[in-house]
This record gives sequence, C-alpha cells and structure tokens, in this order.
Amino acid sequence: STCRQWVLVIICTCSVGLALKALLQPRTKLALTSIRFQSRNSPLPIKSRRLPVSASIVGLGSCGVDFIAQVSEYPKPDDKIRTTDFKVFGGGNAANSMCALGKLANNVKLISKVGTDANGDLIVKEAEESGVDISYVLRSKLTPSPFTYVIVDQKGQTRTCIHTPATEELTPQEMDVKMLEDCAWVHLDGRHTEAAIRLAELANEKGIPVSLDVEKDRPHLDQLMQKADIMFTNSKYPAIFCKGQEGITDDESLLLRMLTTLPRLKFVVCTKGADGSIGLMRDSKDGKLIRCPAWSIDPSSVVDTTGAGDAFIAGC
Repeated sequence: STCRQWVLVIICTCSVGLALKALLQPRTKLALTSIRFQSRNSPLPIKSRRLPVSASIVGLGSCGVDFIAQVSEYPKPDDKIRTTDFKVFGGGNAANSMCALGKLANNVKLISKVGTDANGDLIVKEAEESGVDISYVLRSKLTPSPFTYVIVDQKGQTRTCIHTPATEELTPQEMDVKMLEDCAWVHLDGRHTEAAIRLAELANEKGIPVSLDVEKDRPHLDQLMQKADIMFTNSKYPAIFCKGQEGITDDESLLLRMLTTLPRLKFVVCTKGADGSIGLMRDSKDGKLIRCPAWSIDPSSVVDTTGAGDAFIAGC
C-alpha cells in the first residue's frame, strides 16, 4: 500500500547503521550505555550498509484495503457526522512497508493471501504499481480479502482502525525455501503466524536476518519472536510482554527484559509517536540505548498518520 508519511522514512534512517551493525554482534550479558540524537543535524555514528542491487527484501504478512475517513472530531456514541475527506488505499503492515521499500527502488517481494474479489484486485494492483513482486501473493476463492475502516480524527490527531480479517491464512505447508532465493532480509508483521514461523525457520537456517513488527499478542507469537533478530514495536507492547513482572515500568527496563528474554534478538525498537523512538541494541560489550526524538512539525501540515509506523520500519 501507500505509505503517505514519507518524511518519517527519512527521519528514522538515523538508526539504520546501528540496526545493521547489531546483527553482527555476539550474544552477551548487557549493561546499558546511552546514545541520544539531539536534532535532525546529528551525525550518523555508523555508516549504513546498502544491500546488493540483486538482493531482495521479502515481507510476509498482512495486506488489505483501507477505507480512510477523515473527520473533524471523533464521533460520540450514536452521533451522525460527515467526513471531511475519504480515500481508498491498499493497506496492511507488511504490504505498506514493502510498498514503501519498492518506491525507494529496492528489490521487494510480498508473501500473503487475498481473495479473488475486487478488493484483492486493488491490493495486487497497488502493490505492483509500487514496484513489489507479487508472485507469492496467493489468491483464494475461499476467503474475502481483508479490509479496514480507518477513522482519522483531525482534532485529536489519532486514527481508529476497525479490521475485517480474511477467513483463510497462509499455512506452513505453503512456505518454500525458493521464496528466499537471492534474499538478503526477511520482514514479518506477525500475521499468518504459523506460516511466518516456518519462513523464519528457513531464513534462520540460511543466515538471513529476520525483522518482526509486533503490535499485540497473537496466537503462536511467542514462538515467532524466538526467531527474530530485530523487533519493531509500539509504546504499548513492551509492557504487555513484561506483564506480571514487578518493578518493570520504564522504557529502558522493559526493552532490556525483552532483549534478555529473547536470546536471538539483537535490536528492539519502540516507537513513541510525538516522542520519537527508543531502541536497545545488543552490543559486544554492553547494551546501547538509543533515543531518537521526532522532528517538530506543524500539526496542521499532517495530512494522515495512517501507515506512519510501517513507513518508519521501511526506513530502518
């Protein structure tokens, strides 16, 4: 789909070199040190590594259609209001990130499953137009394509998603090592979880880095997290992950617990909206805490925050 917040792609690339370096570090006991980026002019501490031109980035996860209604203010119960704007776009976490990468001239493949309905036609059409290889987007007559109603509250600068999922998911049996030919990176968004576990296993066996976008708990997610090298999450999930563990409430402690609980994980990044992002990287000597503030922008210039997190991941 279309990630419309391209400025966020640029903002978050200050973490690229750190994330790639983290993949190369051995596992060790962590002691925290801190890095803070003060402004947009802060130099990158580590040069980023570009993927070979022929290498592909493979994303597995959700794709669907977003029906995006902008309203001046979020409605109260039983209200009747009018939209100030309405658009229909392809959407879905993995699809958004892959389309953003495709528009940045990367070699990108998407693995997913949609129906043979009109929504499915729109999904694959937009992905192709964004430069995404859809050879592994399976079409099924047995499921409707996923779609989401998105209410964008212009006053509160929030968005509310009402999702209708597909009734049929990808299966582990549909995963094939051929999907990873010439692959340099695998990105998962936690959907089609059992299939994602199988693809992550194949990537682990081939030494291909795996990144995972986690928003909330899902069935089998604990197994999938064990196979990720890099994790992207929101401001809420670290507390969910550490639920029931007394005294762990601050960002640093939550991320540290995630990193130490998941031995394969080398870098965990938490997005914090207007407060930017915070990341914890497993290093050869210590755990490096990275704070990256968001750029200050005029709220009136924000058109729509839908897909902003997916664009952030694409930039990283």
